[in-house]
Amino acid sequence: MASAAFDYIIVGAGSAGCALAHRLSEDPDCRVLLLESGPGDWSPYVHIPAALIRAIGNPALDWCHVADADPTRNGRVDMWHAGRVLGGSSAINGMLYVRGAPQDFDAWVQAGCEGWSAEEVGRCFRRLESTPFGDEALRGRDGPIRVEGLRSPHRLAEVFVAAARAHGIPWNEDYNGASQEGIAAPQITQRRGRRWSAATGYLGPAKGRRNLEVRTRVTVDRLVFEGERCVGVESRRGGRHELLRTRGEIILSAGALGTPQLLMRSGIGNGADLQALGIETRVDAPEVGLNLCEHPNAMVSIDVRERTYNTEINSHRMAWHLARWVLARRGPATSPFPHSVAFVRSRPELTSPDLQIMLGPYAFAYQDGGVVPYLKPAVSAVVTVSYPNSRGRIALTSADPEAPPTISHPLLADDQDIDALIRGGELCRQLFAAPAFDETRVGERLPGPAVHSREQWVEYLRETAFLGNHPVGSCRMGSDARAVVDPSLRVRGVAGLRVADASIFPRPISGNTNAAAMMIGERAAELIRTGRAAA
Repeated sequence: MASAAFDYIIVGAGSAGCALAHRLSEDPDCRVLLLESGPGDWSPYVHIPAALIRAIGNPALDWCHVADADPTRNGRVDMWHAGRVLGGSSAINGMLYVRGAPQDFDAWVQAGCEGWSAEEVGRCFRRLESTPFGDEALRGRDGPIRVEGLRSPHRLAEVFVAAARAHGIPWNEDYNGASQEGIAAPQITQRRGRRWSAATGYLGPAKGRRNLEVRTRVTVDRLVFEGERCVGVESRRGGRHELLRTRGEIILSAGALGTPQLLMRSGIGNGADLQALGIETRVDAPEVGLNLCEHPNAMVSIDVRERTYNTEINSHRMAWHLARWVLARRGPATSPFPHSVAFVRSRPELTSPDLQIMLGPYAFAYQDGGVVPYLKPAVSAVVTVSYPNSRGRIALTSADPEAPPTISHPLLADDQDIDALIRGGELCRQLFAAPAFDETRVGERLPGPAVHSREQWVEYLRETAFLGNHPVGSCRMGSDARAVVDPSLRVRGVAGLRVADASIFPRPISGNTNAAAMMIGERAAELIRTGRAAA
């Protein structure tokens, strides 16, 4: 058996894994190994913001998991995206930086997760951020992750804001501050027009540390145990198998899709399911892979009379825009999807927002798991249900690490989720119909003038609703016996093993999940250091 060369082995160099590796390796007495199954982040598709349309769905950078047909959406087969590159999904995502509402994390505490209140996680968010936004008492100024505003906002973003404010939606200078509610300029993980991933922010400054080793293109097949303690991982790289051992802990940061698979292949999961696949059960943990949650999305779009970015990037002008990006880091190539973002209530009696709306100077459709461009000038508003009730699962199909998992998630199984999408869609229609858009509006493209009744809306949603690419919850954290990990992120039933990624969410949050995943990496480092100091 190989010698125990490392104090900590982190599986997965995504948002949480990069944060954790950076923080643990700040202690020169700790030797840290970070393993990533994908390549380094050298691809221009990673660094040019608008090139995310070439990164998502690209098997060189994305796991491209294919889900089961969704019976709630006319048998739609989705591709579930997950970054397979240094930086993980932070290297291929839409770059919108949303912490989540403060009450989201207080709700985690109410769900049995002591130590995860808004105040406690706020400390972690401040530590990771470097942003000009907001109050210094609430926001970070010198962290490793750059959070900036758009370099080249589209004019119609201002029009959308004007329409929203005329409708009574307040302006919010900082939706990552004390309150999310209102409409705002987007905060994005960029620096001067270039994507700023978790790998860029966390691993870049740590490159010179002799006690941190980062290995790419390494596949971890299984965890290795001695008695009840996890002591290492079985790994593969370029056809070479290697046993990697730790004298401390293994931390899984492979994401809401990768982490449960690795646990189940290692005998931690539903005992009956594992036995059926010929996997010896080490810990009967029925909730591994369950509680999988995604944000459901719907789109409202109008044709307009001025250039929008979907036509610009699909025209002969693209070479000019790339040149602008190279020379000045400006123009459409710097653009994520959202140019305005709002958090609103779907019903006036609610005490806080339950919908997120993003306005983008693009028009496109999701078909067969991919993005299909629309070649006429148009803008789109994407409505997201922040706290969906629908849940799914991810499970193994074989003990073979190369076998794809099965992902089943009925996105529109809950009527409350559907009704919230409809109310959000109708709100977007009202905003696009406002006088602010009169000079540019041609007409509604989606859902189209024929959609009026609830039945027509439901038909439209079952045909077109799509994933937010925010999978969470498949290794739920909690204080109850069925929770996969405890509030210190330790996997129940074994020693020396923790999970630190979005799979631990006990419930969804309002907003995109990249910021919260990095926060989890920061919080995990705190918990591990506390345990080490007490040992």
